[in-house]
Amino acid sequence: MERFTIKIAGLYFQCQSGSHRIQLDKQGSVRHYLSQDSVISPDYFLEYTVVHSLDLSNYEPVFAGKPEANEALNYKWHVYNSKGKVVVTVDYTDHPHIQTITAFVVDNDTTINIQIVLKDALDKSVVIDPFIHPLGSLLMLYLMQRKKGLLIHASAVAVDGKAFLFTGVSGIGKSTMARLWRECGAQILNDDRLVLRPFEDEVRVYNNPMPYYAQHPREASLKAIFLLKQSPQNYIQPLGGVLAYSRVLGNFIQQFYQQQMVQNHLGLVEEVLNKVKVYEVGFKPDHDIVAMIKGMDGE
Repeated sequence: MERFTIKIAGLYFQCQSGSHRIQLDKQGSVRHYLSQDSVISPDYFLEYTVVHSLDLSNYEPVFAGKPEANEALNYKWHVYNSKGKVVVTVDYTDHPHIQTITAFVVDNDTTINIQIVLKDALDKSVVIDPFIHPLGSLLMLYLMQRKKGLLIHASAVAVDGKAFLFTGVSGIGKSTMARLWRECGAQILNDDRLVLRPFEDEVRVYNNPMPYYAQHPREASLKAIFLLKQSPQNYIQPLGGVLAYSRVLGNFIQQFYQQQMVQNHLGLVEEVLNKVKVYEVGFKPDHDIVAMIKGMDGE
């Protein structure tokens, strides 16, 4: 069986099909993340197999969701809990080949078993993106946390290796802010979802595979976090302590349910905010706000 490695946010994921019916697509969302590094022990090993059916009736449902109105596929996803095991499953209504795909994430085990129920009983192969949406997004959340990583709804730009991250409620202007910076020569890391990983002397921010567009891997050292507000005039206001923590916390992706998961998540957020300054920024959609933020270098 073919095996290949992808690198996301500094972590190595080795992917392998365990069935002749599953052909993993290296040209989908992960194509720019393929790694040629010689990796003896990847951070995670993902194996994809075909099963005839799945019975999850003995698992405890803890989260559920469905797509946004503008998404191409119709599906329902669920997260289940079972004694040290996270089970993520997606039921597709109109996928041409897949009925259900389920990932089993076991505590202290780097092997992730991904089981697929196909709609077609014929013995023919099916091409599947190893990070098929939304399974890939949900898996990233749980697997990143085990490696001191956080996922956040935000946009981020990089200038000279330093990143500025912009977050806030949906529709507040994250993509607009990214566009303004791009027009001023900055590199957009991503304008939707990012990974943050705190290290000893910095916080690294990374993009990650997105379901509907391709992007090369990008990363930078995080300089500041900005909470966006629409305003008739541009302003920047520093935030600190509990206020900064409470304002930023709600923008992280956080479908966690076990007490230890929640504690780890809150601890990672605190670690990030101890290393990175937080500001509220009110802005008009013009380039003046870019110059204002760049002018903060002395702070």
